[in-house]
Amino acid sequence: MDLARSTASSIEGSVDRLLNRRIALGVTGFSGSGKTTFITSLIHQLQHYPEALLAAFPPVLQDRLLGVQLSTLNGLPLFPYQEGIESLSRGRWPEATRHESGGLLEIKFRNQPGLLRRGKSSVSRLFLEIRDYPGEWLLDLPLLDMNYLAWCRQFNSLINSDLRLSIGRKLMEKLKAVDPMEPMSDLALQALWQELLVFLQDCQRSGLTMIQPGRWLHAVPSGAESQLPFLPLLLRTNLSEDQLKNAPENALFKVCERHYQRYKDKWVKPFYRNTFQKVDRQLVLIDVLKSLNGGQEAFDDLRLSLAQVLQSFDYGRNSLLRRLIQPRIDRVVFAASKIDQVLPDQHEAVRGLTANLVQDARRRAAFNAVDIRCEAVAAVRSTTYVDYQGRQALQGMTESGPGMLLHPAIPEQIPNSEDWQGLGQWQLRRLIPPEGLQLAAGGRLPHIRLDSILNDLLGDRFS
Repeated sequence: MDLARSTASSIEGSVDRLLNRRIALGVTGFSGSGKTTFITSLIHQLQHYPEALLAAFPPVLQDRLLGVQLSTLNGLPLFPYQEGIESLSRGRWPEATRHESGGLLEIKFRNQPGLLRRGKSSVSRLFLEIRDYPGEWLLDLPLLDMNYLAWCRQFNSLINSDLRLSIGRKLMEKLKAVDPMEPMSDLALQALWQELLVFLQDCQRSGLTMIQPGRWLHAVPSGAESQLPFLPLLLRTNLSEDQLKNAPENALFKVCERHYQRYKDKWVKPFYRNTFQKVDRQLVLIDVLKSLNGGQEAFDDLRLSLAQVLQSFDYGRNSLLRRLIQPRIDRVVFAASKIDQVLPDQHEAVRGLTANLVQDARRRAAFNAVDIRCEAVAAVRSTTYVDYQGRQALQGMTESGPGMLLHPAIPEQIPNSEDWQGLGQWQLRRLIPPEGLQLAAGGRLPHIRLDSILNDLLGDRFS
């Protein structure tokens, strides 16, 4: 029965997509970019559109939206919207995503009067698929085009950075002492693998983004991932590819190579196939301000991560046949998140910097006739504008109470050495949601330009 229901749902979804009645929206972002909060806010704004401020979204502005309902999507656990609303109402951010979930929004609206309808508006429906997943999993997509040896070489290149060396110097010394051509006991491999997990988690806490395998950031010693441990090798050796290829099957290199491939087959390939090959509209959330605040090494690490991950997406114009058989992304919005942390006169600079961060992906997408937008958004606005010592400043609720937020000028281009000096003393303060939200009763959830994002992603389907 479940198989029949799933098959029927898949066929129905294909027909809806063919008739432009269904959009599979991919909301993409690394851990901490605000993806779960964004999805929660998007659902709330649409479901409670009469109270929401959505002036840039034509169906609301033209009073054509009739209702929005949320239901499950293709057997996935339902996106935890209610839990997110309860958290925001209590002054807490929604819990970070640890598992896949999804939701199907049925948007009912009146069509614009047309000549064929003789001035009488008819009612239509648009089905919006949304999937959520841990942002760390996104980091594994580049592994699909990378064999084990290439991953080892990349790790060796990254480990030479000052921040990574300061975090993992002891682990690196142990890895240098390992001979890839010799066997290693399961116990010793597990012990080194667990040290590697701690190193990767420490890298994330230090503001680094380029951390692979990303799924390991939530791995535990007794979890499923522990059955396939592998290590970044070759830190001390200059072995040729032929030597490694002809290594004994019980050599550590061969064991790690097999485990690496099985990791991709078991987790990365299904994630890509089930989540991204079905997407035809994409929002990429980027916490640009956090990376700037983290310093040049953290910022450069974000650039590298974005460059690798964005190469994994299939950007190209949908043909009639491909829409039914294998949809591809035909519209992309790159958005800097948490824009409420800077003053309005800096929003354009943040948008410009975001555009520069994803320049290569934008060029590749534009070449394939993909519609590209760059934006800056706050899914939940947590600050207000005040005068402070004769200048405009931000005021918001932080974890330690109400506070003033000042910031330097945000560069529009990739920062140079002078820009980094100006950014050096800046300390972002962690904000919490505004007080007094009555979201369970459908109350207004303040945001910045989420309505513009909605129009960029969906507006053409309501015209």
